[in-house]
Amino acid sequence: MIGVIMHVRTKPDKTERFIELITQLQKDVRANEPETLLFQVMRSEAEPNAFAFTEIFTSHRAWKDHAKRPYHVAMADEGWSCVDGEADIRSFELLGDAPVMGETA
Repeated sequence: MIGVIMHVRTKPDKTERFIELITQLQKDVRANEPETLLFQVMRSEAEPNAFAFTEIFTSHRAWKDHAKRPYHVAMADEGWSCVDGEADIRSFELLGDAPVMGETA
């Protein structure tokens, strides 16, 4: 398994469009990517233009395939045009057997 954490800031005038794009992307990922165990985007309460993506994939291949999905490719250019500056993207090796979620948490 591999975990990915990404932080981005949006241009103030593009924040709402970014939210629309990412909300749809979350729906598409959940409906079509069984090897994506977690894909969650959060917005900072203190900084409304700051977002954190938390992603967990079953493998490096699943992570790479994620960005190649047609719905991801279709929104990528517009999504990145909403971002102010560079994204901070880091990958992590998961410790333990599996993420703790839901009723098992």
